[in-house]
Amino acid sequence: MLLAALGSAGLLAGCGGVATLSFPNPPPQTPAPPATVQTLPAGLDGVQEATVAGTPTTAPVSIGPGDAALTGSVLGPAGPVAGATVEADRFVGDAEATVLVTTRADGSWVLPNILGGRYRIRAWQPPSLDMVEPQILFLSSGQHLSLTLRVSEYKGPNIAVAIDPPSPVVGQPVSLAVEVTSPTVGSDGVVTNPPVPAASVSLVDGPDWAVSSGNPLTTDAYGEAVFDISCTAPGDDPLSAQAGSAPPVPLQMPPCSEPPPPPTTPTTTQPPSTQPPLATTTTCPPTPTTTTRGLGIGGPPAQSGC
Repeated sequence: MLLAALGSAGLLAGCGGVATLSFPNPPPQTPAPPATVQTLPAGLDGVQEATVAGTPTTAPVSIGPGDAALTGSVLGPAGPVAGATVEADRFVGDAEATVLVTTRADGSWVLPNILGGRYRIRAWQPPSLDMVEPQILFLSSGQHLSLTLRVSEYKGPNIAVAIDPPSPVVGQPVSLAVEVTSPTVGSDGVVTNPPVPAASVSLVDGPDWAVSSGNPLTTDAYGEAVFDISCTAPGDDPLSAQAGSAPPVPLQMPPCSEPPPPPTTPTTTQPPSTQPPLATTTTCPPTPTTTTRGLGIGGPPAQSGC
C-alpha cells in the first residue's frame, strides 16, 4: 500500500507539480514508572535470622602422626636432669593439643612422628626445678629439631619484709613484719609460694638496731612474725633475718633519719629607748659649823661638787 501510494505520488509529481506527503503522528508515549530501589535497614539488629538445628563442631587438634620430630636434653644447675617432665603444646588457632614425655637417665628426651606447626616446649621436675620461660618455635613438616631445655632451682625459705612507719627515725619504735615462704614446683610445673608456719625467725647482723620484742619469734599460720624494733644511728643501718638454720638474708631496710630538733620558745627583745637620760642630782651632806678663834678663817674648805 505504501509503495502504491508513493508510486501514485510520483506519478502525480511527474504530471504537473510537487505533491505533499503526510504521515499520521505517532501515538503519545506514557513514561514508565520509576524502578523501586531496594535499601537495607539502617541497623541490622532487628533482622531476625532463622536458626539452624544442630551444634557447631571443630576438628580436634592433634600432634601426630606426622613426619617431624623434636629431641633434646634437660639441664639443671647440677647437670643433666633424669626423670624430668617435658611438655609439648601444639597450637592451631586458639586450640591446642598437649603431649608429655619423661627424660631418660642422661637427661635426654625424644618426641618422634609429630606434625609440623607452632609449638610451646617447657620442662620441670618437682619439687624444685622449673623453666623460667618456655621455648616457642615453629616446626616445619618433616623437620627434626634438637633443643636444650634449662631448668632453674627454686628452694626456700624466702623472706620478705614490710616496715611501719616506712621512714624510721632514730629512737622511735617501728613494726617489722617478716614473711617466710617456701617456693615449690608442683606436678603441673607451676611454681607456688606457700607460707611456712611455726618457723623460727631471728633478726641478726644489725648492730644499729634495738629489738624490744622477743627475738627469735615463731611465724603464725600465714608465715608471718612481727618484731618491734628501733634504730639507734642515722643512715643506712644493715639488718638480716634468719629462718631456722638457713643462711641469714640481708633485708632491704630504709635509711634512718635524725629526730627533729625540739621546739624553741621565742624571746622578745626590747628596742633601745629614745628618751633622754634623766638628770643626776648630787646631794651634799650638811656643812658642820666650826668656831675658830683668832685665826680669821671661817669653817673648813668646801667639798668637791657641793
